[in-house]
Amino acid sequence: MEGNLRFVKGTSVYPNQTSHQRKVLALRGQNPFATVVTASDSRVDPVLIFDRGLGDLFTVRLAGNVAGSDTLASVEYSMLALETPLLVVMGHTRSTLIKAAIDKVELRGHLVQLMGKLEPAVKMTRVLYPSLKGGELVDKVAETNVRQVMREILGQCPAILEKVRSGKAQLMGAVYDTDTGVVRWLGP
Repeated sequence: MEGNLRFVKGTSVYPNQTSHQRKVLALRGQNPFATVVTASDSRVDPVLIFDRGLGDLFTVRLAGNVAGSDTLASVEYSMLALETPLLVVMGHTRSTLIKAAIDKVELRGHLVQLMGKLEPAVKMTRVLYPSLKGGELVDKVAETNVRQVMREILGQCPAILEKVRSGKAQLMGAVYDTDTGVVRWLGP
């Protein structure tokens, strides 16, 4: 949270980005304090947004910020093998992919499967917030998708669910505002 405040104010300190840090990580290996699951959108870089450095965050980035098998495997690796104590699932505002899902843009190839993973969040948001349109709908679907991905991780990764239940790990949802740089925390 403190790193995001520095980022928003333009006072980032860029910690752990030295050649010494690279050497330490090469010798000791990684020990990130958080795992961040987020979109691969070029405007959304967790290391910058949270003003962190090398070895601090284990990032899992993919278009649509959805929970496919590769995402779940990466989260399991970071949470179980690397024992990161914090898992953040972070969506973002103004998502062009979510807008395409809402507008039912016809896509080809692997994007069809990706859009299918966004469809439940689109449907649920339309039911819960029937009056939303345009950018407000896009941003609310992003939030709904974060909550859906959190549920999918806990539902499909029993070892992570146990870590969260036992207090050995914490799960937090968040939405990054691409206009302001502010991360809004949704809670567990």
